[in-house]
Amino acid sequence: MRDSHFDRKDMIGAACAVLAIGVIAFLTLDSWARSDCRDLLRTGDFASSEGEVTDPDLAALEARLRAGEGSDAETACVQRIGLPF
Repeated sequence: MRDSHFDRKDMIGAACAVLAIGVIAFLTLDSWARSDCRDLLRTGDFASSEGEVTDPDLAALEARLRAGEGSDAETACVQRIGLPF
């Protein structure tokens, strides 16, 4: 019958698996944060306006972001992904 204890190779394999899971989790969280920032900063709305902003709310957001007067969340998103226009 086979022993059921871990040897060195098993420990190395387990450590690599834990490391891989940690890297994947970190990248997933970063991707979600970037997606949330795109939603918050209305990146799609700016892209569809093609330089001509006619929506007053979108124009107000653009003015706030250009002046650096956005909310804390907006400022953090601009630092993370840049201005959406």
